[in-house]
Amino acid sequence: MIKIIITGPESTGKSTLTKSLSNYLKEPFVPEFARYFIPTLKESYTASHLVDMARGQLFWHQLYRSNANKVLLCDTGVEAIDIWFQYRFGSIDPQLRALFIADEECVYLVCKPDIPWEADPLRETPHQRPQIFNSFISLLDKFGKKYYIVEGQHEEDRLHCALDHLKKILP
Repeated sequence: MIKIIITGPESTGKSTLTKSLSNYLKEPFVPEFARYFIPTLKESYTASHLVDMARGQLFWHQLYRSNANKVLLCDTGVEAIDIWFQYRFGSIDPQLRALFIADEECVYLVCKPDIPWEADPLRETPHQRPQIFNSFISLLDKFGKKYYIVEGQHEEDRLHCALDHLKKILP
């Protein structure tokens, strides 16, 4: 089983790409835990909430694994929460970093911020997307994680780009 994490800055088409890959490959996908967790909070999220989100996301990865055949498609992973923690709180959380490093058997599809920003109640950084994208690449490089960059101005272009990358690794 290959675990594919679709990741990148906010508003880069991650969820759309994940659903498209799921339809194309006839495999289930793991939704983004934060989209369900944050709306349940009675207050703004805190640093400890981000650690809870990472654990929840990993739990969902394990939960959905039994439904997948050859590929587990994940709409984001701990790497995104790790990077978000740095941007939001200005430091690295050792628990998040350890969870990211331990999540070894993954291939990342990093979505490039080359499509227009779309506002959303959970999105906060319309102007920092290029810098955040570079943070993803730096983090993945630093820890020797395997990744491919997904780009394209249109949904179909991004899907074809992702599929071209997946052909290199899927049996």
